[in-house]
Amino acid sequence: MDHWRQYLFEAHAEAQLRAWARRLQMFRFCRAYGGHANDRDSLDGTFPYNSSEELVRFFASLGIDLVHYRERPPQPEPGVSYRGDVYAQFPSLVPNTQWLRQPGHCQIAGQNVFAWCDRGVTRISIGSDYAVTEDDVSSAQVVEKALAHAPLQHRDPPTDSQHCICPKYYPAYFG
Repeated sequence: MDHWRQYLFEAHAEAQLRAWARRLQMFRFCRAYGGHANDRDSLDGTFPYNSSEELVRFFASLGIDLVHYRERPPQPEPGVSYRGDVYAQFPSLVPNTQWLRQPGHCQIAGQNVFAWCDRGVTRISIGSDYAVTEDDVSSAQVVEKALAHAPLQHRDPPTDSQHCICPKYYPAYFG
C-alpha cells in the first residue's frame, strides 16, 4: 500500500469510506492534511452564493438568522497584539458584506455544524473531534434533508483535492 492510501485509510477502512460516500449526496469525507496543520477530518459541503441577500435567504431557510450589524463593529487592528479574551470579543465578519457576522457554530435541523462564508462560498462542516464518526454521517444525512430545500445549490467537490472522497477523485466509490 502506498503512503497516501495508508494515510487515507489510517482511521477508517476503505469499505467504510465507500459506504459513507454512497449514503451522502452533498457532504463529502475530507481527510485532514495533518502534520503541523492541526486540522481535522470532517464532512464538508459547499454552497456558492452571489450576494449578501442570497446568503441571508439561504441561512433563513435553514432556521438561522445571521447577525447584521447596523455599523461596522470594532475589529482587530493589524499589527496590534491582543490578549485571547479581548480578541475573542471581536466578531468575525463575512467578507464583502455590510457587516454580517459569520454563522460559525450553529445548528441545522437540530444537528451541530460549523458554517463559514468566504469568497462567495459557504462551507458547512460536520465532525466531532478529529475523526469523523458514524454519528457524524447520520447527522450529515439529517442536514442534507434540510439543505435539499435550501435556495443555494451545493458544489462538488467541496475541496478540490485527493483529500476529499468525491466522484472526481474516487469515482469507483459512487455507483
